[in-house]
Amino acid sequence: MEKNEKIAILEKLVSIDTTDQAESVVADYLADLFAHHGIQTEKVASKPGRENLVAYFGAATDKVLGVTGHMDVVSIGDRHKWTNNPFTLTARDGKLFGRGATDMKSGLAALVIAMIELHDEQVPLAGQIKLLATVDEEKNETGAQTLTAQGYADDLTALLVAEPSGVNKQTLAHSNLKIPKENLQTLLAANQTNEQHFLIFAHNGSLDFKVTATGKTAHSSMPALGINAIDHLLTYYNRQKQYFDQKHPVDDVLGDIVPVTTLINGGEQINSVPGHAELTCRVRTTPALTGDQVIADLNAIIAELNQQADLNLELTVINNQPPVKSNPQAPFIQTVQKIGQQTLAQDYPLMHVAGGTDAAHFVKNNPDLPVAVVGPGNDSSHMIDEYVDEEMYLRHINFFKAVMTAYLE
Repeated sequence: MEKNEKIAILEKLVSIDTTDQAESVVADYLADLFAHHGIQTEKVASKPGRENLVAYFGAATDKVLGVTGHMDVVSIGDRHKWTNNPFTLTARDGKLFGRGATDMKSGLAALVIAMIELHDEQVPLAGQIKLLATVDEEKNETGAQTLTAQGYADDLTALLVAEPSGVNKQTLAHSNLKIPKENLQTLLAANQTNEQHFLIFAHNGSLDFKVTATGKTAHSSMPALGINAIDHLLTYYNRQKQYFDQKHPVDDVLGDIVPVTTLINGGEQINSVPGHAELTCRVRTTPALTGDQVIADLNAIIAELNQQADLNLELTVINNQPPVKSNPQAPFIQTVQKIGQQTLAQDYPLMHVAGGTDAAHFVKNNPDLPVAVVGPGNDSSHMIDEYVDEEMYLRHINFFKAVMTAYLE
């Protein structure tokens, strides 16, 4: 495939506004593209208008390499702050700008192109490549949930997640990453490109929950007739903060949990005692302290507080995804690292991150599945003037082809 066609495929994906919508348009486009090259696909709906795409080719053996990327993007924010139309891929100074260019339509495009080129080149594969292109990753991960529930991940023996895994070298030089200064200098000096990429082999789980306090409304001039839900929610919040501030079991790779209270709402009007208040919280969990254990601990606190007069607290789990933690010595991880060093023209260190991926669903029925999170893209994810480095986008196509070939040789 010529360079201009590779850019055109990414351009088409970026032009489709999939901000919490319309992934079916992307799925249709990719299905037609695959069909033109004789590659089989299936569409799997999570809800109307939001269809996942599964594409696969190769021999049915005991080795199935899963490759995955999501089709949705986050909001563009204030459109007037963008230098160019966020849904028009724009080339400037070796960068390709547009919403989703980094997170993660470049990764998805690179996977698709790698599969097509291997198929057209008739490269012999001792196994199968299976693409799982998902919907709704940015908010609820319902696409990955649907595919997992319907068994599409059950036969995977390794998984490559094409999320962005790079950092602009200038940004990295002034970042707070826990890399010794001398090691960072050596890393950057050996890098022949504009970005430093990492092989992410582990990431935290993600627990989202809501705690609701139910009180009783009354006129603000007669507060004794009401039950102030905000007061009771704050009573709980202080206990929750004590719980998260205490020492917890620490994972040898992912470290401690990372909790953040993200929303607090309560009351309806200034002259009434609030009868309802709630908070939401996200916790990045680890194998040492799982989401299930955090839920049990917080429910115990709530049960204790609800013994007090008039307190009525309830915890509702919104989302509870496990962490992903691969063995860094697994042959698949070692292969990916070796090929990454060669094709990306840089040292390619292993790293773990707090942010989650769809892999949290795909590993549920196979916790030992080796997972490598590697893809074009950088730290401009979710930002105004998001971009992908053009050279790294093209290099990752060859990177993915080499990984697919090496794993299924």
